[in-house]
Amino acid sequence: MSDGFYRAFEDKHRGTLEMIKSRQRVYLPLIQPLTALYPHEQAIDLGCGRGEWLELLVEAGFDAHGIDLDDGMLAECRARGLKVQTLDAISALKALPDNSQALVSGFHLAEHIPFEALQELVQQALRVLKPAGLLILETPNPENIVVGTANFYLDPTHNRPLPPLLLSFLPEYYGFHRVKVLRLQEPVSISQARRFTIHDVLGGVSPDYAVVAQKAAAEDVLQSVSQAFAIEYGVTLGMVSDKYEDQLLHSIQDIDQRIIDLDRNLTLGLTQKINELDVKLNLTLQRVDRDLSSRLNGLEARFTELEASLSPFIKIGNQIRLLRAQGLVGRTKVVTKKILRKIASRGAHFVTAHPQIKSFLIVLTKKLGLFDKLQASRRQAVVVSNANGLKSASTAEVDQALKDFPPAVRQAFNELNAEINKQEKH
Repeated sequence: MSDGFYRAFEDKHRGTLEMIKSRQRVYLPLIQPLTALYPHEQAIDLGCGRGEWLELLVEAGFDAHGIDLDDGMLAECRARGLKVQTLDAISALKALPDNSQALVSGFHLAEHIPFEALQELVQQALRVLKPAGLLILETPNPENIVVGTANFYLDPTHNRPLPPLLLSFLPEYYGFHRVKVLRLQEPVSISQARRFTIHDVLGGVSPDYAVVAQKAAAEDVLQSVSQAFAIEYGVTLGMVSDKYEDQLLHSIQDIDQRIIDLDRNLTLGLTQKINELDVKLNLTLQRVDRDLSSRLNGLEARFTELEASLSPFIKIGNQIRLLRAQGLVGRTKVVTKKILRKIASRGAHFVTAHPQIKSFLIVLTKKLGLFDKLQASRRQAVVVSNANGLKSASTAEVDQALKDFPPAVRQAFNELNAEINKQEKH
């Protein structure tokens, strides 16, 4: 693409030159020990593009030159005084002598070339590097799901995504001493986030990664770069997914606990409400019971009063019914008998209680000539006939004759009967 399209595309979608250069400073701890080993040594940047990395290499003390096939990009580099030439990566490496370079780099180059060319690039880089020299290959990270499924294909010149395990295996296989994977450019917020979203799982993994491979050298030479190799870089998919899963687990546990607390609170609240309602119901029932009892008592009292007020009318009514049933004469006789019985009963009680009055009455009846008539009447009421004529009535006979009279009357007649019997003996 020589019509300036790719330059415009990178300006829009890759980022500004200053931003890319600031990102690439992460490699400085790895390359600075090489400047101590090989001051002003040569370094080559394959696919140098706008020259951000070339500038950093020059600033770090390397004699750096770059190659690219895009004339627009190379014109930008030349305008800033950088050493560049139009050449493909494999041809440029093949043209270099053995052990001539302290550093070989390729930023977002590997995904643009066929895999066979990438294999040859790694082998040629091992040949041209000095002992302890570094190969740096940076590429989009397909572990980032958004990058691997969408953003990678935004660039029309991309060939295929390269998983970190595959790209790191190449220098291992072809004889580099050690290989380090650096995951890069993840958002700062992802490492500070307290809560992860599904978007963080899909797009929070480091969007770029680099394979840094070091050629074998004496142990003391390799040791100078060991500290930088020991640092862990970036965010993996496993880290994000594990954190998100833990967060989900904690959220589920928190929800479960909230449900338990809510259930307990609801149970306690319902129990309390039921108890309160039960107390109110009992109080209401007691009040209703008291009210009903009070009203029933009032009704009973009024009924008693009404019954008392109606009692005379009830008695009159009963007398009228009896009068209708017995007739005027019959009813008069019955009432008279009752009156006489009461008078006789009370008189008998009185006479029985006062013996002197009883003796007086007997003497008085004799003087008045009533005693014999009373005796005759008594005998007519209770005597029995026999062949020898009349005889005195016994106490049992008197009781039988007077069975319809009150006990006090019967007792009075029995005493009179005893007195008569006594008089007859004399």
